[in-house]
Amino acid sequence: MTLRCTKNSCETSLQGETVLCSGYDAGHGSVKREAVTVSIQQGRLQESPLQEAPARISGNLRAAALPGTQRTTGKLLATQGYVVGIEISGSGARQSVALADLNGTILQRVRRPLEYVPDTKTVLQLLDGMLAEAMAPDHLQDGRVLRVGVAVGGLVDAAHGVVRTLHHAHGWDNFPLQDYLAERLDIPCIIDNNANAAALAEVQYGAGIGERVVLYVALGRGIGGGMIINGRVYHGTTCTAGEIGHLLVKENGPKCSCGGFGHLEAIASAQAISRTMIGLSVEYPETEAAIHRITGARAERITAEQVFRLAAEGDRVAQRIVDDVHTYLGIALANIVHLINPGMIILGGQVAQAGDLLIVPLQARIRDLCLPAASEDLRVVQGRLGTEANIVGAVTLALQDI
Repeated sequence: MTLRCTKNSCETSLQGETVLCSGYDAGHGSVKREAVTVSIQQGRLQESPLQEAPARISGNLRAAALPGTQRTTGKLLATQGYVVGIEISGSGARQSVALADLNGTILQRVRRPLEYVPDTKTVLQLLDGMLAEAMAPDHLQDGRVLRVGVAVGGLVDAAHGVVRTLHHAHGWDNFPLQDYLAERLDIPCIIDNNANAAALAEVQYGAGIGERVVLYVALGRGIGGGMIINGRVYHGTTCTAGEIGHLLVKENGPKCSCGGFGHLEAIASAQAISRTMIGLSVEYPETEAAIHRITGARAERITAEQVFRLAAEGDRVAQRIVDDVHTYLGIALANIVHLINPGMIILGGQVAQAGDLLIVPLQARIRDLCLPAASEDLRVVQGRLGTEANIVGAVTLALQDI
């Protein structure tokens, strides 16, 4: 593997690899005028002068990036520069790009929401323009962009940099997004599921600071989960750990976006809550009138938070839906509590905007279902990053190796 060093940063790599440096010496000390090759062999550093240093990452790195190859970006020591975070929603209809400094402070932000579900080409073309805007030369006064992190609302093989599928969009199956962006930008990229990214962000900057074992639950259009153990995302063998939206919670239940039936996502996601409310209201004039009142006669725009509010006001249809959310989300989380014994469960996404209307009954439900030893120290909380969790998570991914 061949990477590079500059005056303000120096790539490092795993034992036995080679790092191409132009700036710092092997000990990352005084500046040298000649380039060096640093080989790490059995823990010892060896260096030799080179005639010329390439201006960008060597082609050897790209040649090694074959399909199915495990991706690694290497560690980077830096005092100046930037990172970029990219969010791609589960439908592809919402994209965000953020430029951040090395402390994770977002300096520039670009959004391009769409009113329809776009194809892959449309999303990638939009991202090209958004990245160019966020990374404009006048925004990069303190150095170059060192890493790009991408939070994707679908099934992601983070180890190989591949989007396996987006359940709410088409054309993304087995798409090599990490390689695509690395080639386009000539910058190392890290991709992961948006729930994993948001989980990491909440532990580093939000509600989970100081917690050792955390479960993050993203209750949005779909349902995802991220497990953080000792500050790191737990991915599992094939990077599908945390896909709690596809837990079976109700035999012969409603159809899920993945094609299965009775999955948690089909009952407790924001989309499921809104659709169920609209579907049931046609038989209940009082509920239909309440929906028109709370949405300004735009029933199709009712949110999960509004359904929870109607339930609190006494609407029976809304109460039935909310009870199902508490029941089946409680079952899923109680099972996970017994399995991984987290100290905290953080709820994010649109459904979590219901706040205590969701959390207080849910925590009671979990405690009813769990052994006291498993739940007595457990806290269920609302995420602090709110709607920014995914884009902050993308930035956090980019900062992992810096």
